[in-house]
Amino acid sequence: MKLFSFDRQKHIAIYLACGLLAACSADLAPFGESGGRAEPVRFGAEISLGSAQANPAAPFLRAAPNGRLFAVWTEDTAHRGPKGSEHAAHHASGKMAPSPMRNLLLAASTDGGTTWSSAKRINRNNEAIQAEENGPKIAFSADDRAYAVWSIPGEKGDKTRANIRFAMDDGKGGFSAARTLNEVKDTARFPIIEFSPDGNLLIAWIDRRIDNPKPRQLYLMRVSTDGQALTKNYSAGEGLCECCKLGMAFADGGKTVYLVDRQVNEKQIRNHMLRKSTDGGASFGAPVEISDDGWQVGSCPHSGPSLGRDSRGWLHVSWFTLGRSESEAGIYYSVSKDGGKSFAPRRLVQANTAPEVLYNNLAVGADDTVYLAWTNLDPENRAQIFFRTIGADGRWGEIQQLSRAKGDASRPMLALSKKNLHVAWTETDGETSRAVLRSAPISQ
Repeated sequence: MKLFSFDRQKHIAIYLACGLLAACSADLAPFGESGGRAEPVRFGAEISLGSAQANPAAPFLRAAPNGRLFAVWTEDTAHRGPKGSEHAAHHASGKMAPSPMRNLLLAASTDGGTTWSSAKRINRNNEAIQAEENGPKIAFSADDRAYAVWSIPGEKGDKTRANIRFAMDDGKGGFSAARTLNEVKDTARFPIIEFSPDGNLLIAWIDRRIDNPKPRQLYLMRVSTDGQALTKNYSAGEGLCECCKLGMAFADGGKTVYLVDRQVNEKQIRNHMLRKSTDGGASFGAPVEISDDGWQVGSCPHSGPSLGRDSRGWLHVSWFTLGRSESEAGIYYSVSKDGGKSFAPRRLVQANTAPEVLYNNLAVGADDTVYLAWTNLDPENRAQIFFRTIGADGRWGEIQQLSRAKGDASRPMLALSKKNLHVAWTETDGETSRAVLRSAPISQ
């Protein structure tokens, strides 16, 4: 989504001034950095997920408790048989434009993302599964059962008045029939799903069943491992930006729940907030502002925050903002060392190389290393995936470019499995798309 006019000469000037990308933020002293740079992460070759003829898109990664890496993504329905277990014959052109009707596929890897099992279809019925910032998510129980959520447009095809769908591993090699979680139809989207340490699922989304006085609500519900609703839908806050993803983390065995979202006030200023619950998500205290960026924009940027918690209890957050002027635009990072009561002043991860909305994600390793991935533009005005680390000792790694997309690469997703880091994203070129994965060995 491009919110700002693009000036190629200005883009090139900014790019060169940034010293071929890395210098844009290399001279900023991160939290507690004592000098030097972390070693670069050595990524392997690209691996494509799914059928090349079916326009795979919107990959999401998650490691199960047994260490296996799982990926979900969407594909055109036209390229799979009625059971979704085999690929249909290729069309004469070899490729087709993406269809609004999509299948949700899941596959597993036992060798750190090098090879993958045959894809398994999650949704039984063809649906217009939404992607991008509103893409599908999965979570795993302690016994490695998979649970998935996704969003589909409402009955009239309105993407802004959508529905949250839920399905789970049926124990027989397939998935249960999907059901809608939002009790008021055509109100919910941008779901996230996580297993609380207490053993139950906590699902959150952006809801618009109440359009006045503040039209966007944060809604949650709890679900048991057998798929039964433990609560009704309930509100945990209001004033959310309409189209930005959420983030969730836990502490104290699940008694403490953290949620991050992008807020919008009556002046159309869009900053990020942290919400904290000390009763397992039943209620939340007043939101804490992560950073006063002062970004005033009349429409939602479709670029939400990312949240992670390390073994010390520190909360790590990354996000995109244009700030109060284009000169502030970029991906930023902050940390809270007091359980979310306050956040350190933001630090620039990378500045915009052109006036473009960027997308980010982070993951936190067992050794408290923070892994950051995001999009930015290269000199040819193509969106690419970039990456860097923040070590537990405060040392920041150099910026690395992970993608070399012919078209555009966007919305990176990260996951950690045993001794490997994985980053997946969507690449688009004209009317076609593909889901891409790169992995790297790490020490934890």
